[in-house]
Amino acid sequence: MIVHQNCFVDVKRGKIRVIVKNIINLLTLNEIPILGVLLEVKLMQKTIKLKTHTTTEGIAEYPYLFSPDTKFDVNGLYRTKLTLPKIQSKPFIELVEKTIDEVAKKNKGKLSPHKPYKVAKDGKVTFTFKLKAKVNTKNGTDFEQRPKIFDAKGIPITKTLSVYSGTKMKVAFQCVPYFTNMLGAGATLRMKAVQIIELVEGKGNGESAAEEQFGFSKEDGFEIKSETTDEEETQSTGDF
Repeated sequence: MIVHQNCFVDVKRGKIRVIVKNIINLLTLNEIPILGVLLEVKLMQKTIKLKTHTTTEGIAEYPYLFSPDTKFDVNGLYRTKLTLPKIQSKPFIELVEKTIDEVAKKNKGKLSPHKPYKVAKDGKVTFTFKLKAKVNTKNGTDFEQRPKIFDAKGIPITKTLSVYSGTKMKVAFQCVPYFTNMLGAGATLRMKAVQIIELVEGKGNGESAAEEQFGFSKEDGFEIKSETTDEEETQSTGDF
């Protein structure tokens, strides 16, 4: 339930119910422009099931994977840019453009000039991935989230690493559509997980969930090492 001045607004089964002075009307989104972004975002989240996609290996720029960037958002933002070759970028560009076209057609609106990728003169494409560290919901059930991080073998990384630009990695993401009357139709790339293939860093055993959940496969390269205690090291050396 959203309260907007003298209106009570509820979203059920893809429809918007507006209650004003005990009169109930079923309206389309475009018929309630005064309610703006709140209804647009809430409606889309209720009707669209997002699929997780996985990039090919690329080069990271300005990654914030273990600690969120709070420079422009006090709630924090996990983010990274990932540069891919032209050919490998094609399916992801097509995904973004298709998503934007569909939401523009659905809302009969313009296209946003802001896109989550940029094409360089050499043909390489840099994608921008983001994930809010803290989400403030309208019903008061706020929650925190962070991307899952795996090494090249698909083993989860539990300790904090200093991941620098130049790191080779893959990103699992969701292409999230949006529409506002001001900006128009667009899409963002929500970062769900990262697989570090080759780590550029500043001065275990077990079944892997990486491939099953995010489409990562085992690769040669960076591998997180399990930590051993002093007692374990003593017992190990005593066997030789």
